[in-house]
Amino acid sequence: MIQATEAIKLILKMGVPLIGRFLVYNALDLSFTVFKLKKNSNCPLCGVAPVITRLNGSSDYEQAYACGP
Repeated sequence: MIQATEAIKLILKMGVPLIGRFLVYNALDLSFTVFKLKKNSNCPLCGVAPVITRLNGSSDYEQAYACGP
């Protein structure tokens, strides 16, 4: 439901979307924690000079999952 709400916020351009943040839900104590994320400028998929422009095979997916700080 949270993901659907985020999509609606983006479509309607209302509220503050979770772009650049990571929401973690702890079901054991019914709490939410939000972490700010920083973009990795060296990422081969979304960095300043991306070398992965499309995903063709399993090795491309493995590189894409390596995206992170």
